[in-house]
Amino acid sequence: MSNFVERLNDLLVDRGISPECLASAINISTQTVYAWKSGKQQIFLSNLISLCDYLDCSAEFISGRGDTELGFTPQTPPLFSQAVRKMMGRKGITTYRLRKDTRYDGSYFARWDRGAKPYLSTLTELADYLGCTIDRLVGREN
Repeated sequence: MSNFVERLNDLLVDRGISPECLASAINISTQTVYAWKSGKQQIFLSNLISLCDYLDCSAEFISGRGDTELGFTPQTPPLFSQAVRKMMGRKGITTYRLRKDTRYDGSYFARWDRGAKPYLSTLTELADYLGCTIDRLVGREN
């Protein structure tokens, strides 16, 4: 989370964007932006994608996992559960194996199938486990 906080603050300063302007641009409250900036609140996938699109950067970059701001053309991501299953298929990992190796049991998939959005920490854990970028995991890049 601290890498996200640092990158977010750096990007806002570098681009001259105020928290109020960011909040208005991605349709969230100013309090939420300040909570992200201070590390008091995690960011959900839907807000992460809006933030990345607005700041023209990758989720991998803003999370602090990579140093390339944007090395691809972002795509509209599918439902998160579909994107995770697709990546699992590419890596040859079954749902059973994922459940055994991680804390992500069937209840997580059920919530994601209903449209629930994971936190950045979940995205990071799954991307690490699957050996891919966050952007690839969520379907923003091929």
